Amino acid sequence: MPKTRWISESGGLCVRRLTCGLSAMALAIALAGSGPHPAGAQSGPAATTSGEFQLAGHTLVHSFVQPSYRPRPRPRPRRRYIRKRIKAPMTPAKWYPAEDTKDPVQVIVSLPEKRLTVYKGDKLLVTSRISTGKTGYATPSGVFSILQKNRYHRSNIYSGAPMPFMQRLTWSGIALHGSNAVPNFPASHGCIRLPTAFASQLFRFTRKGAHVIVANEKTEPFAIASDKLFQPSAPPPENPDRVEAGIAAPGNGAGMEKEKRSTSPIRVLITRRTGRERIIDVQEILNDLSFGAGDVDGYMGPDTAQAIRRFQATYGLGVNGMVSDELIEMLYEVAEKGTPANGHLYVRQDFNPVFDAPVVITGGERPLGSHLYTAMYFEPGATQTRWRAVTLKKGSPINAHNKKRRLRKKKKKPVEDIVLTATGPVPSTAREALNRIEIPREIRQRINKMLTPGSSLAITNDGISRETTPRGTDFVVLMQ
Repeated sequence: MPKTRWISESGGLCVRRLTCGLSAMALAIALAGSGPHPAGAQSGPAATTSGEFQLAGHTLVHSFVQPSYRPRPRPRPRRRYIRKRIKAPMTPAKWYPAEDTKDPVQVIVSLPEKRLTVYKGDKLLVTSRISTGKTGYATPSGVFSILQKNRYHRSNIYSGAPMPFMQRLTWSGIALHGSNAVPNFPASHGCIRLPTAFASQLFRFTRKGAHVIVANEKTEPFAIASDKLFQPSAPPPENPDRVEAGIAAPGNGAGMEKEKRSTSPIRVLITRRTGRERIIDVQEILNDLSFGAGDVDGYMGPDTAQAIRRFQATYGLGVNGMVSDELIEMLYEVAEKGTPANGHLYVRQDFNPVFDAPVVITGGERPLGSHLYTAMYFEPGATQTRWRAVTLKKGSPINAHNKKRRLRKKKKKPVEDIVLTATGPVPSTAREALNRIEIPREIRQRINKMLTPGSSLAITNDGISRETTPRGTDFVVLMQ
């Protein structure tokens, strides 16, 4: 923008900076008309070279100065990230040949690899690519079971979207199903998408109740042997005299029938005790000691609170009517029940609860980790079976990748070269977790009698998850 300044011929400085050339000209004319003029001088300004004007002893210098601001830089063009959509192949996936085995089927999903692998015992049968939940709809990781199968299913959440060859994992909407759009990036609303041709094969191969493991990293089952694992017990031999007596007894036809027992696999879960199990213990012991805690329901009602206050006052504890570690230790000591149980064991079969019992977990507060142990096939009457285990780790692969990207900017390293170190206590391994659990002998014998091929034991530190309903599910172990 042009600027104007006045310079006196006598050397004095009379500077006026104006931001407009027209304003400078108007001022020059005004000065020329008002001040005295030398002889022969013109009444108006006289133009000279170099952009100057002569005016009554003053020189008007019209100079052009570059502006003092910098132009705004041009915005950088945005990068266009193109996601390649891979169409599902029309040809079926290749199944590897396996020996004729009766071992249970196990499906393992690797979230970071976007791969699904099917095992039968220790044999790898087939692998396929998948697509999982996008941001905001992440696919949960953990141990699941196939709860329902439907060849032609439509979503009751997302406007009746087709979900062919659906195999339900949770009643909240997570499932395996076929799709014609299985990209190599997270794209679903939480479900695990499979190529339609492979989904059809898997639908025919699996059975209701089979385990599906969704892992936050690449994992595979491994063989494990331990005397802490359950083993089948042979049925007791029949007494011929008792059978003949039963047949001879009149009206005793029902005695001839053997007790029917389900051959479905049993599901055992061992975890740390929650508040409800602790209250149940307190209520049972208080009732045994005649303090009148009311119904044993696991809820802190007025009867339970009053019974706790009476017990605390009787044995010199602080009277507050609350359940605490000090109260439980005193209750066990008075009732002569030994060490208070800090763990609990649950048993289910055919998606229904069978029984539960307290157990003791040693090793302090060190996390147990999350492990799944599966019994292989064994013949009727056998007393030994093989076991295979899978260990799961917490953490979302999406969150881990984002954390690596943030560290990459600081350390100037590729994402692949950055290793995230875990903080806090290290969880137990699969073998260490078994050795830390003390199960009463009568409970172990009862489970041994119920054990069938394909039965499983899950160990976790986080209690029963919200996806485990009172009926209609196996134990769902969530890792997030």
